[in-house]
Amino acid sequence: MLGGRRYYVTGRSRQEALQRLRALRQRYEGGQLAPPQRLTFREWAEAYLREAEGRLRQGTLETYRLELTWLVRLLGRLRLSALTPWHIQRALLEMQAAGRGTRRLALAYAVLHSCLERARKLGLLGYNPCQQVERPRHQPREARDWGREEMGRFLDAAREDGRPLALMLALMLLTGLRPGEAAGLQWGDIDFGAGTLTVRRSVAWAGKEWHIGQPKSRAGARTLSLPGLAWGLLDRLPKGSVYLFWRERPPRREQVSAVMAELCQRAGVPRRPAHYLRHCHATLLAAQGLDVKTLQRRLGHSQASVTLDVYAHALSEMDRRAAELVERALGAQGLS
Repeated sequence: MLGGRRYYVTGRSRQEALQRLRALRQRYEGGQLAPPQRLTFREWAEAYLREAEGRLRQGTLETYRLELTWLVRLLGRLRLSALTPWHIQRALLEMQAAGRGTRRLALAYAVLHSCLERARKLGLLGYNPCQQVERPRHQPREARDWGREEMGRFLDAAREDGRPLALMLALMLLTGLRPGEAAGLQWGDIDFGAGTLTVRRSVAWAGKEWHIGQPKSRAGARTLSLPGLAWGLLDRLPKGSVYLFWRERPPRREQVSAVMAELCQRAGVPRRPAHYLRHCHATLLAAQGLDVKTLQRRLGHSQASVTLDVYAHALSEMDRRAAELVERALGAQGLS
């Protein structure tokens, strides 16, 4: 008996059984021993998702559900208290063998860690076995970024297309909005007098249902100055509806992706996902020397460190430009 609960150990010999008993006591004394229970990982994952419904944004919840579906296939029959670091490591290896990329593996690990950490805090687990498994590192594929000329060609293709979704993608390139933020724009968010756009909401799909919620973070609720090109796009949109780019229901991710693929083909640029237009906007501004704090506010990042991490390659170009400016300003005076 440990702490009023009965535990069992077995061994092929008395000595082996005693070793396992000592290890069990060490886990108990270290606060790493949960009460025995028959709850499986599948049952806990389902309960965890139900509990998270009021806590997580719909888009985030859908991501968690997708990742846990994969993990339940591999770990679902195991008792929650029987999960070990090796079980988790083996599941990640099987997911990798099934063709999942490094980004998805890293995401699956993060979701599993959160799921098991919640179980630990509720006393269902003595410790989180994910803590003893190295998080998979996302290794982005080397892909050439669009240059300024390619961005211009994409913008021209979107303007020539003229469909609301094409114009939405063009606006994303000009403002750095996330897809959900752009889809959530209403005419009341446009201040024609001040020349600004205010992000107040975001649209997300969860299965067959769509939801309108708050922006991704407090920093996501922001007001942006619009370039002149943006006003030309807005003038071409049909009036009479509440939302800029849709009437009865917002576009699904697949619809946006399909239009994005068409425009990339017409513009003769490498195919990229719609979210890449936000990346283009940020790298373009960073390469032009916009300071990090202003870039952070424009993108709606909660912290400047996020901006630095995501756009480090573009900011390094800013550093080279700074060196050139110093050389240009002082080099002519013959300083050494």
